Amino acid sequence: MGHFQVDIQFADDVAIFKTSGYINDLGGEKIEKQCEDVLREGYRKVIINLSDSPIINSIGISILIGIVDRINKAEGNVFFTNVTNSNSRVFDFMGLSKYAPIFRTVEDAVRHVSGQA
Repeated sequence: MGHFQVDIQFADDVAIFKTSGYINDLGGEKIEKQCEDVLREGYRKVIINLSDSPIINSIGISILIGIVDRINKAEGNVFFTNVTNSNSRVFDFMGLSKYAPIFRTVEDAVRHVSGQA
């Protein structure tokens, strides 16, 4: 189902991921690899912007849960932004939003992370 892409920008000590496309096993694995890379580089705050990824299947959700767990174990934090209503309900149901807060926009998440919220 189409091309999946992850773009990363850095703002101070925060890695901001922007995903584009369907998050399934392949998309989830791309996000996972990028998260491993930024963890290795020392980043512990990760924002994942899902504005261009409205569809996440069950395998994609399970990979996102693994990513959140891995970053939390590394004493880091994950924040999601621009999550659709249906994905937000799934995140709540799966307990994901308990460990990785959801913000409406990237700017809201950056403000929170930098202590300006």
